[in-house]
Amino acid sequence: MVAAKNYTPSMSDEAVKAKTGVDWYGWFKLLDMEEAKKLTHTEIANLLYDKHKVSGWWCQMVTVEYERARGLREKHEQAEGFSVSVSKTIEAPLSKLFRAVSDDATRKKWFPWTAFKPSSQTKDKYFRGAWKDGARLEIGFYAKGSGKSQIAVQVNKMAKKSDVEKERAAWKKALEKLDAIFN
Repeated sequence: MVAAKNYTPSMSDEAVKAKTGVDWYGWFKLLDMEEAKKLTHTEIANLLYDKHKVSGWWCQMVTVEYERARGLREKHEQAEGFSVSVSKTIEAPLSKLFRAVSDDATRKKWFPWTAFKPSSQTKDKYFRGAWKDGARLEIGFYAKGSGKSQIAVQVNKMAKKSDVEKERAAWKKALEKLDAIFN
């Protein structure tokens, strides 16, 4: 069993074994015996679900980690490109945080500069739209107790792996600016 160069699982053997009954080595050995390298992502997940009775979320986790370990997928890679997310808890009520994102004038104070076209939103829940170079931007909002809220930004469908860390850095900086608006 050969792992991809520089592969490190995203969670410990103990964690995966506690939830699935099998550690990474065991899952990878089993999937190698099933010749899973020849299967699509969906086929591997279905194999885990149907034959090995792994629950839905864990089917995806084991499948993605197997693909990464065998060099079939890179970290942050999804079916439609690369993805990265950044989140921050801010001392602000949910409605005020949502307004700081959905209001054009306020958004200009902290948002990373680029062409952004909002496409859908649900008050106090999410804000989505087209991002640069064909990527998609999804922003989620979560109440975190009295006067605190979390904002979670996810950039999807990025064409290049090299864009992942650039986007992460830009959004961390942007969320610090957003936090400063409330302090």
